[in-house]
Amino acid sequence: MPVAGQRDPAQVKLVLEEWLGRQMPEASAVEITDLVVPQSSGFSNETFLLDARWDEGGAKVESRLVLRSQPALHHLFPEIDLIGQQYTVMRQLGLHSDVPVPVTRWAEPDPAVLGGPFFVMDRLDGLVPGDSPPYTQEGFVFDMDPATRTEWHSNAIEALTKVSKVDWKAAGLEHLDKTQHGPLGPEQRKSYFAVYKDFATKGEPHPIVDPAWDWLLANWPDDGEHVELCWGDARPGNQMFDGTKVIGVFDWEMVSLGNSESDLGWWIFLQTYLTDGVGAELLPGMLDRDQTIALWEELKGRPATHVDFYERLGGFQFCLVMCKLAEMYTMEHGAEAVGPMATHNPVSLRTAELIGIDVPPPPTPVVR
Repeated sequence: MPVAGQRDPAQVKLVLEEWLGRQMPEASAVEITDLVVPQSSGFSNETFLLDARWDEGGAKVESRLVLRSQPALHHLFPEIDLIGQQYTVMRQLGLHSDVPVPVTRWAEPDPAVLGGPFFVMDRLDGLVPGDSPPYTQEGFVFDMDPATRTEWHSNAIEALTKVSKVDWKAAGLEHLDKTQHGPLGPEQRKSYFAVYKDFATKGEPHPIVDPAWDWLLANWPDDGEHVELCWGDARPGNQMFDGTKVIGVFDWEMVSLGNSESDLGWWIFLQTYLTDGVGAELLPGMLDRDQTIALWEELKGRPATHVDFYERLGGFQFCLVMCKLAEMYTMEHGAEAVGPMATHNPVSLRTAELIGIDVPPPPTPVVR
């Protein structure tokens, strides 16, 4: 759900050509030969596609690149650090792990260049499962035979577990320890989500978020012995595939340190959302909830003891995202349905069902 924000491609091209030249003082004749500029502002980031070429060491170099920029106006999360969360995490994972991530090139923290911090990475060629329409209803995953789909799904879950196996200290990711929210472990996550809840709801009552938060606080597991790298937005739609092989893991804006069962819970919640939530069946060959948990446990070498809690935490977090989306949609379109949209949506209703929350009926539309 993007927000309009027109850009002049010719001006962006000139700005980026000059900027690229400064990143490569050894290069000359830097030229962007193709540029796709987003004419809307994404809520988590904006994506530019560019082909560039330059002279270096007597040779002509050509490169296909992706630029990710932080939106200036609309934020889904209370704490945004595009460089630290996405660029640095992918760079360090590329250097210190077997998690498949794109090669990162350069980062620019100064918003004066393009309106917000941004970074540039190499472009990968592959297929990404769609969200709209969902991959459970259309696309390359839908077109697979069941045996191939099982292999695809198993590889996707294996890539998920690779993230949590990274030695985050050795990989130089200590900056993900958000000490302003307290010590690593449950207390840090509780503090962060308390801030996020107030940010998303602006302190106003919410018939699902409020009782869900009460339930989470009453049932939060004491699992501080597991402090692992958590991807955050863990789902097939943030992976790129070559056939059934995962060749890219993207979108680290929700990255954190904690029990990696949170990634498993988010994964399961999102899979339910893209099946039951959209009126689709689990495709033949895809792993169901129990099979997904069993494979995760096998790959991790330990039981998933709190996955029910983290599935509900995933639903709660997605409810907060929906609150912000409803707010932003209203700001852009002037809709009066922000209340119903923030409450009566498949995400919130599924969360209420999981936790056992009675949802009030939607308000009767006003006829003018």
